[in-house]
Amino acid sequence: MPKSSRENYRHHIARALIDDSELIADLWLEKLGDVVNEYSRDIFPTEQYLDHIPSMIDEIGRILIYPDAEMALANSFIGRKADQLGTLRHQQKATVNQLLREYDLLSKILEDFIVEKTLQYEHKADNDDCIDLMASVARIVRSILQGTVDSFVERYMTTIQEQTEKIVSFNEFLSHELKSPLQAAQLNMELLMETKDVNASDARELLLIQTSIQQASSLLQNIENLIQNSEDPMDDLPTHQEVNLSAVLRDICKQLSEAISHRDVNIRIADDLGSIEGETAKLKLIFTNLLTNAIKYSDPDKPKRWVNVDLVEQENNDIVVLRVEDNGLGIEEHMQNEVFKLRVRAHESADEKLEITGYGMGLYLVAEALSDMGGAIDLSSDVDRGTELRLQLPKKLRS
Repeated sequence: MPKSSRENYRHHIARALIDDSELIADLWLEKLGDVVNEYSRDIFPTEQYLDHIPSMIDEIGRILIYPDAEMALANSFIGRKADQLGTLRHQQKATVNQLLREYDLLSKILEDFIVEKTLQYEHKADNDDCIDLMASVARIVRSILQGTVDSFVERYMTTIQEQTEKIVSFNEFLSHELKSPLQAAQLNMELLMETKDVNASDARELLLIQTSIQQASSLLQNIENLIQNSEDPMDDLPTHQEVNLSAVLRDICKQLSEAISHRDVNIRIADDLGSIEGETAKLKLIFTNLLTNAIKYSDPDKPKRWVNVDLVEQENNDIVVLRVEDNGLGIEEHMQNEVFKLRVRAHESADEKLEITGYGMGLYLVAEALSDMGGAIDLSSDVDRGTELRLQLPKKLRS
């Protein structure tokens, strides 16, 4: 199928997804009732969340329209919805198995829908184009699933940490309140045994009491040992690990390969960016948004377009400082302090020309994620020359 015909087919399916987003959402919610044994309003209990699903389906359709389909997987709007769904399903005490099954159902519904709309298409669709479209939808759903599960597991581990802190606090209180009385009772019992002239019957009773006090003291010591072990930060969280920054960035570039090729941008990732302890999902969100922006706002009038990611030497061994630099369109000075705010877009007037869509959430989410990690970001830019971003990332997780 010629390129224009292929694009027309994608637009046909994408438009159908957008037009029928509420119908697909209703069908998904109906199927979910069999999985979670709840009514749809229990699964998504407010109008906000009931509207949440159609808008997510709608966004899948919009992603398919644009040529940078792989880059659109980093779309901040759809990522935000995945995060919210993960939070909601944790609040509703869902399981990971349920989440996997829920998105399996969504994939099946979308597959059936695309097959139906393909048969209704006025032209015969090429098999390769159908397979390519199905693969794009599958990648988008997997991306949403990953965001939902990451958010779900993060909330789950936060709950475990909170419960652990409560147990530790209770044990500390118990140890503090019982330790002194037990020590006094044990001392008094020893003095009594040494100074009192007791008959054999009394001696046996006192020995039993003394043994009980010693057992209670031993139990208290075990509690104190448990407290000392529990005070160590949890270092085996499924959402946290030691992350090789160069490897993460190279993997993101592979995911964005279609967009990189479409915009003809050369991306260079230094091999020695180092490693940090961090939450992989947050790091991917940060770097995917930064690279996506650099690709989207590359300057089409320049013969060579590039993005470089380098390590900045620092005297502070507790942080890693990275420089993300490009020779793109640049950002006007009056906008440079605004772009990290919610729903602010520095190049909104040029979006149609550049075939770009967005919601002005990318850099806002980057700043929020860095703040959660204890990091920071600085921006400097010159119009028509490019932009430089400096990221400060702590090497160790905050306790």
